[in-house]
Amino acid sequence: MNLQNSILKKTSLLFVLATLWFASSSISKKVTPVKTYSISVTIKNIRNKSGRIQLHIYRNQEGYSQRKGWKSVLLYKNKMVGGTLNYTFKGIPAGVYGLALLDDENKNTVMDFGWLLPKEGYGFGDYYHTKWSTPHFNDFKFYLKANKSLMMKVRYM
Repeated sequence: MNLQNSILKKTSLLFVLATLWFASSSISKKVTPVKTYSISVTIKNIRNKSGRIQLHIYRNQEGYSQRKGWKSVLLYKNKMVGGTLNYTFKGIPAGVYGLALLDDENKNTVMDFGWLLPKEGYGFGDYYHTKWSTPHFNDFKFYLKANKSLMMKVRYM
């Protein structure tokens, strides 16, 4: 009976110690909220009110190459004033990003081409692409570490 009592006391003591350790370790691990920022976008040079603007945030070249935006939004042009639209992404954590847009004038979600050139407009954040080739993510990427404002000028061929 004495041996059983001793084992029971040791087991109870271990249980209490384990409970106290677990409680103290979970209390000391404070959850720090992730700091987020906003990206305010001004889109200029929109040629008409037909269709909508597809605005995408990309995080890397792979997502951009696959045309899979990390975040995307459709902007209808009814709020356009003088060929300009504004939009703000909110709650974006620090990191590397790039913005691209398509002026999808016929709302079919893809860039339409004529003989070889795009029929619809396109643009990139703080980068005006003038080459004949598709730009690389590195051409228009930026590091977000504070609220950011950027300009996108739509280019038509």
